[in-house]
Amino acid sequence: MRTQALEKAFRATTYQVETPEGIFSLRIGISNPAFDDFLRRKAVHTWAVITACNPGGVRHDQKNAQRQMQLRDRLQALGWFSLPASTLADDGQWPAEPGFLLLQIGEEEVSPLAAEFSQLAFVCGDRGTAPRLVWIGEEAHGAGGAIGQPGLR
Repeated sequence: MRTQALEKAFRATTYQVETPEGIFSLRIGISNPAFDDFLRRKAVHTWAVITACNPGGVRHDQKNAQRQMQLRDRLQALGWFSLPASTLADDGQWPAEPGFLLLQIGEEEVSPLAAEFSQLAFVCGDRGTAPRLVWIGEEAHGAGGAIGQPGLR
């Protein structure tokens, strides 16, 4: 459920992505020219960061590792290329959450997967634009139903 407190928490977080070219720190609403250059060199137009941790915005420390393995297996079954990511809350009240950077996969593909793992929101972007927060059930373009198989291999 989207609340003002959750919106504030998602925006007060660094979304750190690990690539073969280095680690990039992304923030919602703030462009990152170095990350855009990486995307350009890889011919990537869309991307997303997703986690399976803390479904519904409720902390589940004991189950997070298992949920992340299930998400990793699901990404592999879909044939989606992923790189490590993590979410780092500014206030340090929540532990770092592991996640995945998905390349050449957009909002429509990620929305049903995020819903499948009971996530309230995820971060995504297009090359040349600032990262944006997408709330599940409030997507601007709507989720397309079945999960397809885009991505880099």
